[in-house]
Amino acid sequence: MKKYIWGILLSALCFTCPSLMGKVKFDYVTGEEGSRAYLRLPQKTDSVSALLYCHQNMTEEVLFRSERFREAMDSLGVAMAFIQRGSQNWDVAKGCQERFDSIIADFAKSSGHPEIARAPVIPFGHSAQATFPWNFAAWNPERTLCIISFHGDAPRTNLCGYGRENIEWGRTRNIDRIAGLMVMGEYEWWEARLLPALAFRMMYPESRISFLCDAGKGHFDLCEETQDYIAKFIAKSLENPRPEGGVYYSRWFEDGSASDDPHEKFWYHDEEMANLTKERYSKTGGKKMQYLSAELGGKMIPYDAGRHIKMNTRTDAREFTLKPLFVNASHNAESKEHAGAKSRVTVISGPVVRTGEYTFRFDPDYFGKDPKRQWTGITLCIENDGDIEYKPAVQEINIQIQDDRLVKE
Repeated sequence: MKKYIWGILLSALCFTCPSLMGKVKFDYVTGEEGSRAYLRLPQKTDSVSALLYCHQNMTEEVLFRSERFREAMDSLGVAMAFIQRGSQNWDVAKGCQERFDSIIADFAKSSGHPEIARAPVIPFGHSAQATFPWNFAAWNPERTLCIISFHGDAPRTNLCGYGRENIEWGRTRNIDRIAGLMVMGEYEWWEARLLPALAFRMMYPESRISFLCDAGKGHFDLCEETQDYIAKFIAKSLENPRPEGGVYYSRWFEDGSASDDPHEKFWYHDEEMANLTKERYSKTGGKKMQYLSAELGGKMIPYDAGRHIKMNTRTDAREFTLKPLFVNASHNAESKEHAGAKSRVTVISGPVVRTGEYTFRFDPDYFGKDPKRQWTGITLCIENDGDIEYKPAVQEINIQIQDDRLVKE
């Protein structure tokens, strides 16, 4: 594999001061154009304790853009790897294991951190990439620290995020005592996606399956509160890599209730993690819904409930302003029934950098000189935290900007 050992810059959204446009440096890159692997080393530490291994889909980018999350990983000594065109199901018959081994070897040799070759791995994947973390661990149990399937899948699910059949593990593979976290948003809820996780936990009593309903959230967002939860989950896994004990807490119910049925409970590292989960669930139960939209160029962006990304638009402008709006449930008129909290716009993925609170600039080279994407547009998310009367609200938006460098092969 041809190697490119050069530092590049990725534009980063600074959550603590959103009007500023920060930069995060990737330390090493390996691979061919369109199929590269990027490495960010932890700052303020001399060694790597673990490697967060992200396959490119969408919200993986949020973690790399987030100063808050990067600092959390720095404090833990966790390096962060971003892999273009990663295997969605971790089918080892198609060379994904060999590619992983090659990437790790390149990083360990070229970064000056040989400990990467043996560092425990945290596979992380969103949506279409949310099956791979479980299967990676089944094939690499000795290399896996913990597992994170974000807005995604249960282990061995029959409802893979990529829409095809899952792969069989065989009789000898398992993920016993490897902490695994499945996250599903309240506004993407599908009971049939949850049930395989409960069934797996009961079928394999040595499994350690945690679950978080991302209460008040959807499919495309990754808010600071959830970033903190994931960082805490990683920290707990570093402290106790193969937990023997743990505590159990109820699955999520929309009304905020909890179940005493052991068949409806998930495993958590300790009382702190169970209480964090309980707190998240208590914040939305019984509250009213509110709905978000936005204007671009003075026009409300159309809403189509039948599409995966429900708000889609185009612009020829290289710099643009997105104005958040509160709307009715049909998303066709403004509404006065909403929380008093101010809405914000966050960057999910794509070739864009923030220049102000609601202003953005198209940047085809935001990811070095290699802008090939799984998604060809810019995905932003409007977020509102809600209040004592209204639930939090989120609304994803895809903006297409015509540029030859964004066209997929």
